[in-house]
Amino acid sequence: MKRYSIITAAAVLLTLTITSNSVFATTMENIRLNQLGYYPGSRKVAVVVNESGKAAPSGFIVVSLPDNKTAFSGKLSGPIEWKESGETGWRADFSGLKAPGRYKLVLLGHVPHKSESYPFVISDSVFKEVAAASMRTFYFQRCSAPLLQKFAGKWARAAGHPDNAVIFHPSSGRWEGEGPVSSPGGWYDAGDFGKYVVNSGITVGTLMAFYELFPEYFPDKSLNIPESGNGRPDILDEVKVNLDWMRTMQDKDGGVFHKLTTLTFPGYIMPAEDKGQRFIIGKGTTAALNFAASMAMAGRVYMPFDSTFAKSCIDGAASAWEWAVKNPNVPFRNPEDVRTGEYRDVEFGDEFVWAAAELFITTGDKKYSEFLKDKDITYNKGEPSWQNVHGLAALSLSTVKNKLDAKLLDAVRKSVVAAADKWLGEMDKNLYRIPNTNFIWGSNSNFANMGIGMIYAYQITNDRKYLAGASEIADYLLGKNAVGMSFMSAFGTKAMANPHHRQIVAQKAGVIPGFLAGGPNKGHQDSVHEVTYRSALPAKSYEDVYKSYASNEVAINWNAPSTFLFAALDALMPKK
Repeated sequence: MKRYSIITAAAVLLTLTITSNSVFATTMENIRLNQLGYYPGSRKVAVVVNESGKAAPSGFIVVSLPDNKTAFSGKLSGPIEWKESGETGWRADFSGLKAPGRYKLVLLGHVPHKSESYPFVISDSVFKEVAAASMRTFYFQRCSAPLLQKFAGKWARAAGHPDNAVIFHPSSGRWEGEGPVSSPGGWYDAGDFGKYVVNSGITVGTLMAFYELFPEYFPDKSLNIPESGNGRPDILDEVKVNLDWMRTMQDKDGGVFHKLTTLTFPGYIMPAEDKGQRFIIGKGTTAALNFAASMAMAGRVYMPFDSTFAKSCIDGAASAWEWAVKNPNVPFRNPEDVRTGEYRDVEFGDEFVWAAAELFITTGDKKYSEFLKDKDITYNKGEPSWQNVHGLAALSLSTVKNKLDAKLLDAVRKSVVAAADKWLGEMDKNLYRIPNTNFIWGSNSNFANMGIGMIYAYQITNDRKYLAGASEIADYLLGKNAVGMSFMSAFGTKAMANPHHRQIVAQKAGVIPGFLAGGPNKGHQDSVHEVTYRSALPAKSYEDVYKSYASNEVAINWNAPSTFLFAALDALMPKK
């Protein structure tokens, strides 16, 4: 597999822009499609939105570039109304076009304004670069280490936050007079400089789950990170950066501290410029169980490479589990003097199920299966999120070898497939062919996690309809959506470019490619901070401005499922 480079990905897109200026001058933004492109064997559907109320175009053609020869022709289906975006539109299905090349879609007949789409490609590796860039964003989130030019290019920077003199906040339960402690490394959580155990749990869990399904995809020397060449897959090297930090957050009694941050968010400055005192804050059931689940996964994933490390992860997971069993209802809330991210969760049943499932898979200890036997372990509570990790148990149990009762295992697998079938049914009814969602904070990660669920359904059934569904969710993230924008930074003709991310804002070196924006969020929680939304409609509640933390922030738990989705599709999609 070739060596991936985030700089290479950006260069490819720049070349595409330079060579297509004549196309851009007549591009119709009301043609919404995947701005990168499609695999030869994927479903290919564009959405044509007519906001002027004029009659539908008589049809469409797809022409090759640069010669503008007709490669495909078809009729539009619809009209279809979608209340979430306030739009009426038609679908242009050109799935029959399979020949590799560069193309654009052109509307026929009397149409208002412009009638051509952004250019796109058909290629058997169309998601390869975006998958690598998405995975490489974790390198750019590293704390306590410099980003060197040979790995980071123009986004190189000095190390920030050594975290070698961190103070216990009273909320941690540790003696207030205890001296500073060391808790370096890990990943910055999002656009801020905090490190959070709860959000780290689902993030590393998602990435390790990808590795368990596709261990060959991100091999050693594939991501151009400092550890490349050490004989271990690069994806595991990167994940270990955060696992090592998480392990420093376990207390002596097995419990786990909630987060490591300053008391308030800093301004838009570089990491090395933030000199605020850092604190270990809080301790609770949610952090302990997220830690237990992810460390149990690490125990089995890293065992072939570092048995000592793997065994210590398993020991830590078991200790955290025992603490949670003894302290089953210890919620976390921000203390009065703390204003950083809260990650508040007061329901712990989902975390218990996930942790027990991962510990059982790794250890085979019957006490964990005994705990699970009267619990609902099916995939029936929706796509996973940091607040709801219940489904992660079903995904692991359904695909990773374990000793669960055969009837229970069959029920778990059927529940994953049933969820995917539900989403496919919703896609057929929606204008943009996406499952139903509530367009809340981080809605794009919800879509990506639905796509992951479909990938698992494919793994269970080998039915390609689930791959087709997952690929259309990828299409949504890359431009087939109500704002007509690719939500992956630097990937697409009209791509997210101004994320809520302190380094990107302060460094002024342009956007780092591969970050997934949070996406449309009807809550508009940042509207009180000088963010003006052009639309109140849920599917259009998005602004590509750095102050929009409610719709345009980036976060590790959003890039993890985008990495999984794009990379899994690249590994699985039919090439013909």
